[in-house]
Amino acid sequence: MAVFNVSYDLQQPETYEGFYNLLESFPHDHIMDGCWLVESDDDAGSLRDQLKAHIHGQDAVFVVRIGDDWAGAGTQCGGWLNAPERRFG
Repeated sequence: MAVFNVSYDLQQPETYEGFYNLLESFPHDHIMDGCWLVESDDDAGSLRDQLKAHIHGQDAVFVVRIGDDWAGAGTQCGGWLNAPERRFG
């Protein structure tokens, strides 16, 4: 599995139950507004397409695979990223 950063800008975030349910279906960490870390066997394009099916034309979603060289400030994601089961393969 790989770890992805999913960033999004939704015009009416309270109306996207399917979008959030999909994010929650993966091993995940919701690290800040509009930004989740998810673990998936899919590639970035496939993950984007799955999420895109739940948003509207004026919304934006960006998916990028991340590696073990990361840094954060003011987030609580270090424990999740450093967990032994996390794979950056």
